[in-house]
Amino acid sequence: MRAAVFVALVAVVVGSVACGSAHKHEPPAHPEDTQRLYVELSLAGSHEGPLESGAKAGLAKVPYVVLLPSNRGGDVELQLQVARLDVEGKETVCGIKILAVRLPQHDLFGMAEGSARAGGTHAQAGRDCITHLGESLIGGKVQGLLYKRLGEKR
Repeated sequence: MRAAVFVALVAVVVGSVACGSAHKHEPPAHPEDTQRLYVELSLAGSHEGPLESGAKAGLAKVPYVVLLPSNRGGDVELQLQVARLDVEGKETVCGIKILAVRLPQHDLFGMAEGSARAGGTHAQAGRDCITHLGESLIGGKVQGLLYKRLGEKR
């Protein structure tokens, strides 16, 4: 059963990346700069503010990353989306999925996902959960993917 769910999830992920390839991206802005990785963000869903805040905070801690506006010639696009936001008892639970896509070809080269809990059931608890989880995922799992991509660029 778990294998079937995983296969279905992979199919959805690959399909969403394929759909994203319809967006035209500029060629890498700085292909000769092998010391930095230029990253664009793509945010999906109704929680773009907390996703963006968390992503920017996480990326700010990665010394070799330069954040670019969308479609500005990045080496990588990080596609972030809230996969879950629920209240359980007196807590708010959130989940985030992040796809790392090589640009401009739109090749999926990695993904990260995680979940977290925040105390409280109010809207701010949800925003806090998403922001902190996004920062944590990018500072951990995604940073490893970005470092790998920087190595490929060199």
